[in-house]
Amino acid sequence: MSPLIAISIILAITFVLLCLRCWSLIKQRKLLRAGLYAMPAGIALLSFTLLLMVVSNLMIYQRLIFERDIARITISEIAIQNYQIELNYLDAAQNSNPDGFVLLGDEWRMEAKILKWQGWANLIGMDSYYKLDRISGRYRNIEQATSKPVTAFQLSGEQRGINLWELKRLMKKNLPFLDAYFGQAVFLPLSHGAVYTISINQSGLLARADNDIGQQAIDNW
Repeated sequence: MSPLIAISIILAITFVLLCLRCWSLIKQRKLLRAGLYAMPAGIALLSFTLLLMVVSNLMIYQRLIFERDIARITISEIAIQNYQIELNYLDAAQNSNPDGFVLLGDEWRMEAKILKWQGWANLIGMDSYYKLDRISGRYRNIEQATSKPVTAFQLSGEQRGINLWELKRLMKKNLPFLDAYFGQAVFLPLSHGAVYTISINQSGLLARADNDIGQQAIDNW
């Protein structure tokens, strides 16, 4: 069980017990003592609500414990610098249906967001989380990169709960237990028939050729 879920359950039980005690005192018309229980009950409820929103946001991320394969990209050339991309998710927690994109350029680029816990949060067993964020085309020639159209597609799902990524960006050092890694990305050449596997570990994204065409494209890169 996730530590956050365990803490949420404890807070919920604490809130219920405090409310029952408070109600019992109210029935006995001991209003002053009831007020002493009402205040921590309110704090427990507020803490539970905030924690629930955090857990809700983490559900759009995937747990990151060890290195593992998370996606596979298959490439088909349509025209020069124009490629059809099929993205298959390998993580069971992700959408199992493949996504299709048309990318312009010489290379594909995959970006991800990683939330890594620090200090006490790491000590109590909080795992790192990730989500694939964006896939885009990339031109090798800098002049083409500044003059030709750029293709980019969002991969992450609908935002839910407290946006931990945005919260860390705004508060920075005020959230020392949460480390949001920015700019985690990999890019490799686009080549007809190439297949690449994307993996992730605690350091970020990795991409490797999954067939001979992909490996040859990397060797000739």
